[in-house]
Amino acid sequence: MSLERIEITPFAVIVGEILQNRSTGSLTIIRPPVRKVLYWSQGELVLISSAASDDSLADFLVRRGVLPPDRAVQMLTEDPTDVVAKFHEAGMLELSWRQTLLREWVAAQFVPLFSLDEGTAAFSEDTALDPDKRVFLQSTAGSIVEGVRSITNGLVLRRSLGDLKRDIGPAKNSRYSIDQVPLTEGERQIAAKLTVPETIESFLKHFHADSVTAAKVVISMMAIGIFTVVEVRTSTPTPINFDDMQRDLELLAAIGADDQRSLRAVGYSRQLDSMDHYQVLEVPRAATRAQVMTGGETQSKKYDIATFPPVVRDALQVIQRRVDEAINTLKDPLRRAAYDKLLNERGGRGADSSIQQRVTQRSIADQNFNRARDLSVEGDYYGAIVLLKSTVEYTPDNAQAWYLLGSCQERNPKWRREAAESYQMALSVDPNFIDAMISLGDLYKLEGLASRAQSCYEDVIRISPDNQQAKSRLTALKRR
Repeated sequence: MSLERIEITPFAVIVGEILQNRSTGSLTIIRPPVRKVLYWSQGELVLISSAASDDSLADFLVRRGVLPPDRAVQMLTEDPTDVVAKFHEAGMLELSWRQTLLREWVAAQFVPLFSLDEGTAAFSEDTALDPDKRVFLQSTAGSIVEGVRSITNGLVLRRSLGDLKRDIGPAKNSRYSIDQVPLTEGERQIAAKLTVPETIESFLKHFHADSVTAAKVVISMMAIGIFTVVEVRTSTPTPINFDDMQRDLELLAAIGADDQRSLRAVGYSRQLDSMDHYQVLEVPRAATRAQVMTGGETQSKKYDIATFPPVVRDALQVIQRRVDEAINTLKDPLRRAAYDKLLNERGGRGADSSIQQRVTQRSIADQNFNRARDLSVEGDYYGAIVLLKSTVEYTPDNAQAWYLLGSCQERNPKWRREAAESYQMALSVDPNFIDAMISLGDLYKLEGLASRAQSCYEDVIRISPDNQQAKSRLTALKRR
């Protein structure tokens, strides 16, 4: 369990960490007389329970004029986490209307918490609530934006911004983009202005006329993970490795001052760590595949080991390995696109060890995904699951991998909850992933959660009105 004082760590920061870490468990907020428990699954808010009668679903439905008090009282339960399932089982309203009301009910409890100026927050990791007990929000990130937008207390805003001297910049691996979050046009323009790292203080100065809105945008984007704190590196002298220096001096002495070609090759091999693949092949970023291949051939011939003295063999092998790696990456459209994405995240600067590591991780993830597909066809679902878990760890934005993981997990009745989580992750990456929606609906139907299954099939039809799979399943479900 982790404990936080809201005066020190504001609510927006706390829920932002849960969202970005994809945490599962419960967050208890206490500020007498307020005591609420927020339930999370993979970083998504799925339910809020409260000790206050004004926060109950029954009271909410009466205030909305949806149900009279004598019927709303049926929503009262001893276990507050059972209220959603009981509401669905009662079947007093149309499913789509029930879903809308549940989302509004949760939002009505969630949004005011962003304005808390004191209190205690305790998060406990725990198993996720059963699917039939959850409220599926359209977007937890959108609810966070709405909550931050509602803050009117200047002290809370200031605390939520944190140290104004911190440098912030666009996050490299955010699960959301600015276009995916429900911002107003003005908010979107403010968020889009942050393209390079700068302090929060200097960024807010760009918006003198609407500094409050700009502050709320910064808080929201940092909570969601679109903005992140950037550690500014100070230039410190590189420690001198005297062993390497001695080897280089011996190498230069062995080459001799007259062999300028070999000296240039050794110098070039020492620069490779700071160069990206395009620089290695000496081709432009927009190079065609033919230009990439030609550049690779030119560099390979230029540094052909057979044309140099044996003393520089090690340096030439380093160059040839790097040239081969650059060719293999840039000649393949998918690998090149992934590499370009990583390079763009660094502002187009040259390669370093972190980019090379991430390229390697993506390559491993792709290999694991392809092998997992083969294993699933062969019926080795456990082997596929092991590989797919590694795949989504390295590439959490791979909706197909999450979907295949859910399909394999579903084969074991004991893993159906994990399968539902995987399908939901696929949909969080690609909200229009029809196969994942249908599979999730089938899983709910198998578990006896008819209303949940119906909601999934109806969502498919909204996206694809002619989808026969969803239509037939929906028809069969309504006959039961």
